[in-house]
Amino acid sequence: MAGDGGLASQVFALAKDLGRVEKDVKTLGERDGAVRDALTKLDSVQEALDHLEEMTSGLQTEVKALAPLKAHLDSLSKTVKQVVEDLEALAAKPAEEKIEVWNWSFDQGMDREEAGEAWETLVRWVRSELVGTYGWVGWPADMFAKQNPSGYGSVGGPVTAPRIPPCWYRHRDAVAEMSGLCQEWIKIFRTSYGTPSRELDWHDRYAPNAKRRIISALTKCVEKGAHVDEEWVRDPKHEGAPRATDDDEILSSYIDWDRQHRREPPAAGPVAAN
Repeated sequence: MAGDGGLASQVFALAKDLGRVEKDVKTLGERDGAVRDALTKLDSVQEALDHLEEMTSGLQTEVKALAPLKAHLDSLSKTVKQVVEDLEALAAKPAEEKIEVWNWSFDQGMDREEAGEAWETLVRWVRSELVGTYGWVGWPADMFAKQNPSGYGSVGGPVTAPRIPPCWYRHRDAVAEMSGLCQEWIKIFRTSYGTPSRELDWHDRYAPNAKRRIISALTKCVEKGAHVDEEWVRDPKHEGAPRATDDDEILSSYIDWDRQHRREPPAAGPVAAN
């Protein structure tokens, strides 16, 4: 009996093991199906990866072709950046002060008040700068000025440098020259426009030439050592007076002669009907 009991126990244990094996086989079967499904999905993924690789390869080719364009874009970007910086610098720079040019003409020139202000500025500047700073205006004071012909009034004279006669304000051409010098000097030294190069340009180019022209225009005053009016200033009808034209009779005759020697204008065409 005991032997029968041991056999029964073994049979029971074997049946139990068989049940476990069946369960494992079933589980393995289920897993195998999942594995097969996964493998099927992996095939689709591989196809997608192959397609993506093809697209990536083409994209790399296009990127290489765009390499020169990238260099141009980088250069353009730097240029734009520089332009922006220049514009910002210009915006930060103070605006240049505008100076109204003195127009001494009696025909639509400065009015009475404007001319008074201009005279005040000009005379004060001449006394302060051209006399006080540069010594360019005034009669010569040294004893050789009148005795030495190469002195006063001669460019490069060894004794006295040429000066502008102090009667400059009574000569309209001299006033015009002095006005330009004065206003340019004020613009350089008293506004943001001024720079060292512009200052040197005033001393080297503007001032010497204007000074020479003024002295040349006032030759009679220079020679006499005193102001000399032109004769036509005292007598506008003087034969040496400058004139825009001859008298009206001669002017009219010439205009008539000129018109008579010109061709006739074309005949008027028919009037267009309304």
